Amino acid sequence: MDLKFSLKQLYEFEDDVKGFLQPFNVKDVNDISKNALKSVHKDPLVEHTLKLVKLLKSSHELLKNAAADLDSLKCEQLQNQSRLIHVQEDLNVKKSVQLESVEKTVDDKLSTWSSVVAKNCEKKVTQKEMKKVVKLAMNEQDRERNVIMFNVPERDIQDKNEHHDGELAFKIMQKAGLAEQDGQFNCKRLGAPESSRIRPLWIQFSSRSTAFELLVKSKNLKDSDQYNNIFIVPDRTLQERVEHKKLVEQLKVKRAENPDKRFYIWNKSIRSSNMNV
Repeated sequence: MDLKFSLKQLYEFEDDVKGFLQPFNVKDVNDISKNALKSVHKDPLVEHTLKLVKLLKSSHELLKNAAADLDSLKCEQLQNQSRLIHVQEDLNVKKSVQLESVEKTVDDKLSTWSSVVAKNCEKKVTQKEMKKVVKLAMNEQDRERNVIMFNVPERDIQDKNEHHDGELAFKIMQKAGLAEQDGQFNCKRLGAPESSRIRPLWIQFSSRSTAFELLVKSKNLKDSDQYNNIFIVPDRTLQERVEHKKLVEQLKVKRAENPDKRFYIWNKSIRSSNMNV
């Protein structure tokens, strides 16, 4: 929007006023008195009276422009507010439709799941059992954001730094090659303190992708003189740890029986490839 009123016009008007006041030897319009006017001869007084008329016209024009611009801005603001209200109403309608769709999908899935379970089980599935299954699924999703670090030194008794574990974990992540996290993770030691062993360090990120990236890049720590004895694993349940231990034992056997192949664990199973791949 093009405004008719500008600060430049206002400053020019102020300069004109100052020029008008010079012959009267005053600094401000309020300082003009009868004596000041009498001290000026007739001809200069007539000339400056004409200037004053021009200044009054100029000031009147400035005020008109300013008032017009102000009305235009108010009108534009009201229009913008009206548009914003319509946009918010549209968003609320879309959110409501999406929420209803999600609720319907969840209800349909639960109804289907309950029907399947009812057909295949002699015992009726109760609401409590269904909640337990859902809770287990949610816990599994939460664990996918976690990792566990082993052999991370604990702070000495004399060390008063309460952020020791977090700071050390951050250094290990950086050494592994993980992008800077800006402190977006939580950590705590697992188990009671023991002088005979170093407790594992549990780490929780805000996203599963970050945890997965650290697990992939943790192999870089073997090249570090300072952290080559630290290894990082997913946050597994007791049953998953037992199954993983069995896989590790099977992996050792396969590697011993087939030294020309490369065996590794991926997605809870043992896979292989040629050494030159």
